[in-house]
Amino acid sequence: MKAFQAVTEAIATEGLDHLFAVMGDANQDVIVDLGERHGTTFVHAHHEAGAVGMADGYARFSGRPGLASVTQGPGYTNATTSLVAARLHRTPLMVVAGHTSLRDPYNPQGMVDQSALARLTTEANVRLDSVHNVDYCLGEAFRQIKVRKGPFILNLPQDIQQTEMPDPSWSYRPMYCPHSLQPPRTEDVEEAAKLLAAAKRPTILCGLGARNAQAESEIRRLAEHLGAPVAVTVLAAGFCADYPQYLGISGGLGSDLTVNTLTESDVMVVVGASLNEWTTHFGKILENGKRIIQIDDRPDAFGWFARVAIGMAADAGTAVAALADRLGETMAARQPDAGLAQRIQEQDRKLRSVRFTDGDATDPRRAALYLEDALPKDDRILVLDGGHAAMVCTKALTAPRAENWSIGWDFGAVGQGLAIAIGACFARPGERVTHVTADGSFMMNVADFQTAVRHKLPLTVMVFNDNALGQEKHDLIHKKLNPSYADMPQPDFAKLAAGFGAKGFTVRTPDDLGEIDRALAVEEGPVVVDVRINGDVELAVSWEIAKHLS
Repeated sequence: MKAFQAVTEAIATEGLDHLFAVMGDANQDVIVDLGERHGTTFVHAHHEAGAVGMADGYARFSGRPGLASVTQGPGYTNATTSLVAARLHRTPLMVVAGHTSLRDPYNPQGMVDQSALARLTTEANVRLDSVHNVDYCLGEAFRQIKVRKGPFILNLPQDIQQTEMPDPSWSYRPMYCPHSLQPPRTEDVEEAAKLLAAAKRPTILCGLGARNAQAESEIRRLAEHLGAPVAVTVLAAGFCADYPQYLGISGGLGSDLTVNTLTESDVMVVVGASLNEWTTHFGKILENGKRIIQIDDRPDAFGWFARVAIGMAADAGTAVAALADRLGETMAARQPDAGLAQRIQEQDRKLRSVRFTDGDATDPRRAALYLEDALPKDDRILVLDGGHAAMVCTKALTAPRAENWSIGWDFGAVGQGLAIAIGACFARPGERVTHVTADGSFMMNVADFQTAVRHKLPLTVMVFNDNALGQEKHDLIHKKLNPSYADMPQPDFAKLAAGFGAKGFTVRTPDDLGEIDRALAVEEGPVVVDVRINGDVELAVSWEIAKHLS
């Protein structure tokens, strides 16, 4: 057995059965061995950023680790943006990276220090320098993606790959302990329970950490006992969505009702959220001297953005369950605010009562609300991407469950969403994925739309098309600079889809919105809808966010 075969055996034994990759000379043996000897499903992407993005999307929507592979040098550097996005999303993801032979230090493809770059992008990597440390390298890799959670890069030099293992009877054995749920300190639970018992207007804010911990039932039990509303970060949209006092997304991408309700609360339980300036609407929801109880399994999550009254470094579900149990012993359940449910409904009506400005195209708000009504309510799967168009759609579109929602801008990068959506299709076979994006975002990685066509994936791509970089164009106008520099005339996306072998539809004006229904009625294969939007429409939060970014 050669070293690369030991690696593929470990991968197969750990149950990673979908490989997203771009083949090169330094990873082809790994790819073929996984497919031929272990029956791994191989998805050949057109670009390494797409391959890693697909593995990221697969992990997000399957709940299992993703697996990608790239070759050495330029193949490796091409994957960088997707690796950082996966790190920021805390995605459990292994990247098997080809590496130049250690005996060939002057190979131009080895001019980039892949280990150093990995430390910058993922903070987790190892290079297989000898067949004698195969077990160590595999232990480090699976400890990261299955225990610590996050992406890991396994660099495999070509010459070491082909070296025979010293023990001909070698077999893979896991070299890590299973993930154990960290409980909260008893004194923290006691103090938090007292704080909540005395609260007049408690609220709960949940983030990606709560979603990843699958703590929905525990959080709902706590919310029902407190009579407290639940809001979420944009990464956890849909979490507790069927709870009657679900407020939706906090911050500028959410509603005024959500921001105001959180601002007016006196005690806020924050579960798995960092309280960054986007979630807190630039600090607004932290006002009024409120006390914060923060629960997070990351030891560095506390106190950066806000002073925390009580910080619990613990598993979200375990800590919330302990807190709910203690409150059940010390205080009677409270009735929720009777008027809040009505205000939530009024907020939805307010969103729909806006005066649309279509011009010669379609107001993006009108198109997004039409899509919200046209999509199935209970089983929609959404992946959002883009700039200003993504803001519009985030405000209009809802997710029935957190596991049916994801965004592509974890790293603030447009263009990631298509790969994530393709990965979602493989993670949830038989379920249609709707990818809502913008023209600039879609074109950035459009080559991998052919991957979706090649595999006949149930993928619907809604392209909000203003023939420009919409957010940047609005920014230039506010700065009194020539906005034409942000113009970017695009191809006819319906014809482009047909050229790829997919179905294409076009919405030019509000009279054409029925084309969205026709597109959603397609049962097999990928679909693209070119929604021509009025690029002059700007959300108020657009410039507000831009000012804070600058």
